[in-house]
Amino acid sequence: MPKDHLVPAILVLLLFTASSTYADDSLEFKGLKIGSTAEELRMKYPEFICSDPRQEATRPLNETLKKFWERKQTEADLFCETTIIDRAPRTALSGVAGRHIKVIDFHFIANRLMYAYALLDSLAFDDLIAGLTTKYGPPTRKDTGAKSTKMTFYWKRAGATIRVSKYAESLDTASYSLSADDYWPEVARRRAARAKAIGKGR
Repeated sequence: MPKDHLVPAILVLLLFTASSTYADDSLEFKGLKIGSTAEELRMKYPEFICSDPRQEATRPLNETLKKFWERKQTEADLFCETTIIDRAPRTALSGVAGRHIKVIDFHFIANRLMYAYALLDSLAFDDLIAGLTTKYGPPTRKDTGAKSTKMTFYWKRAGATIRVSKYAESLDTASYSLSADDYWPEVARRRAARAKAIGKGR
């Protein structure tokens, strides 16, 4: 291939690779994959309440809520959450792997789903692992060290990771998350920028 055609070809390949990062639909949570929009979430689950953390932080709030929304600014441009209580009517959103979900969060950056999180009873842990193994195969990685009371299983595919955790000695909760692999680096970048801005303001 002539050199004058090589650079455009490489650029096209890089662009395709970047745009394909979230094209993999193997890993999903409640029918949503990394890269889904807030509109897709609302269409599928209209019970969600979504808030812009920057706007919320400007409202007259008590100190605890103000700090919450200031922190959320480093984690999402749009934060969607719903709490599912036992007495609420069961919906398609209420369960995973045959178990009842307590809380679900979805974090969007630039209107793209980057992180989803669910909290369940810790007794759901084994069912979650079994269900995910049936769906995706064995975990990509397990952290179950003898010196740690925390057990975490991971499934990783094309720019996304599912993580399921619980504390071995706890009968309280298990957590289930789906995240873009570049989500936590972006959160770290935002937190560092915020800390720097606060430092300059002193």
